[in-house]
Amino acid sequence: MTTLEKIIQAKHRRIGIQKLSNSFTDHYINNDSNVAGPKFFDSLIKSKNEYKIIAEMKKASPSAGLIVEDYKPDLIAQEYEKKGYTNLSILTEEDHFHGLLSHITKVKRISQLPVLQKDFIVDEWQIYQAKTIGADCILLIAEALTKEEIDSFIHTAKTLQLDVLLEFHAEEEIPKILDTNLQYIGINNRNLHTLETDVNHTLRIRDKYHKELERFKIVAESGFKTKTELDKYKSNEIDLFLIGESLLKEKL
Repeated sequence: MTTLEKIIQAKHRRIGIQKLSNSFTDHYINNDSNVAGPKFFDSLIKSKNEYKIIAEMKKASPSAGLIVEDYKPDLIAQEYEKKGYTNLSILTEEDHFHGLLSHITKVKRISQLPVLQKDFIVDEWQIYQAKTIGADCILLIAEALTKEEIDSFIHTAKTLQLDVLLEFHAEEEIPKILDTNLQYIGINNRNLHTLETDVNHTLRIRDKYHKELERFKIVAESGFKTKTELDKYKSNEIDLFLIGESLLKEKL
């Protein structure tokens, strides 16, 4: 079983338990007053920073192990904000990244920065949950979903005024993405099945499928360790990034 398959299996188990005691769908279907307009990508595009970075926070990951021992997401968010980052990504997956849903709630109490909930969404119910805890954007992973699920989940997110970052790694996933009602997509430099990372993967995929992907704005994800790598992407017309480990370890 691959790493991604193990994570998805664990996620299904947790959701099954959580759904027994929590119902979010009726609340948002019947109460439009809770719906605010999407702002995640607007904030990222308007950033005047040299590099337009979604700054990620996570305690651990399957590829890196423990990253931050004394993990306090609210303090990390304040530090990121001081450094001028305009957008946050917060891992909430429990079993492999040591995340919690409450991490987003804590950050939202002390920061106005828009937040991407970084998790493994496999059930529509999780999208309502994301709205409830204060997320501004959700992540969908093409490798974890069918084409029908992707289209349905995007529709639900847009109904709730949530932005969506749809990511993929393998070029075989591209047909799932091409006709989606999205402006932004992510290309992950890390293979979530094997955890192998190639920092130039996004550029190669974009160049190989330039015509198919030209209507999208691309967020390059994972593996960046130096500003030279970011500059290479910028010179090749990709200037949106999602970076976590290097920021947490202050390598960038």
